[in-house]
Amino acid sequence: MRITNLMMMNNAIQNMADGQEKISKLRERVATQKQFQTASEDPVHASASLSLRSNLRTLEAYADTAASTNNWMNTTDYALNQLEEIGVQASNIILRGLNDSLSGSERYTALRTEMLGLIDKAVELGNSSVNGQFIFSGYQIDQKPFDLTDYVAADPVNELPYTDYQGNTFIPKVLNYRGDTGIMQRTLGPDQTVPMNVRGDQAIQQFIEDLIVASNALTQNNIHLPAPVPAVPTPPAVLPPAMPTLQEALTRVKSSSDIVNQYRTSNGARMRQVDSASNFLETVKIETKNLLSQKEDTNMAEGIALLTNQQTTFQAVLEVSQRAISALTLFDYMQ
Repeated sequence: MRITNLMMMNNAIQNMADGQEKISKLRERVATQKQFQTASEDPVHASASLSLRSNLRTLEAYADTAASTNNWMNTTDYALNQLEEIGVQASNIILRGLNDSLSGSERYTALRTEMLGLIDKAVELGNSSVNGQFIFSGYQIDQKPFDLTDYVAADPVNELPYTDYQGNTFIPKVLNYRGDTGIMQRTLGPDQTVPMNVRGDQAIQQFIEDLIVASNALTQNNIHLPAPVPAVPTPPAVLPPAMPTLQEALTRVKSSSDIVNQYRTSNGARMRQVDSASNFLETVKIETKNLLSQKEDTNMAEGIALLTNQQTTFQAVLEVSQRAISALTLFDYMQ
């Protein structure tokens, strides 16, 4: 086969172009620190990389869910802890009120005022929220679960009013629960779910209502005896529902405080479950990222060495091609 001058020139140009292309790819690999830019460059590693990235996105979604769930449960734990402390304070107020040496005025002026403050604080804690979402409302996260309204008589025309220790009319407060019975489940893994919320009607409502009972007893100076009954006019007057005594209120507050404690304990157990899941997810994420790095990332020392060698080779190709082409003069051809 005859090697013409044109063939020699085309081969030289082709070799130089191939060298430039290799250098360009190696420079891109070193600059991006990735072994390939498109799946066609390395289909096997690209397929494994896509699978690992999909797994990593799933793990990150589970981790985000675990983080938001943990934040929600921490807020729940704080609120329930504060309610437990209110229960202790309320019990102390009631015990002070049970001292027979106190007058009705002292119970009304001092102790009732303290109890009303605890009721307001308990309602505020019952309306705790995370990022604008109320944690004790069940599914109704945009609705405040608790509010206080005035008692409305079942028979407004004939029912007699409640009276305080001096015989003056007073209107008791009534607690309303505006949430529902929903329990929100959160998925922390393929086969792992956890209830995130605590229902306010189960954990808190009775507790606040018992605080109101204690406040009413202090208002009426109703310590050990049935609530004072106003003078009954001629029928058809109807007596209002009887109110518990302060002694009964003490028993009720202690009982409902125990309920709050039970729900806090249950919430704490689920918090430990979420923490364990979060730690596991973080470990798996690190392992997945390491595997992904092995499939995608370039060994920088090796990449730089290959680039240096390729640049040296390209310089050699340039020099050889230059000599070969420059020798193809008319006089050289005539010889």
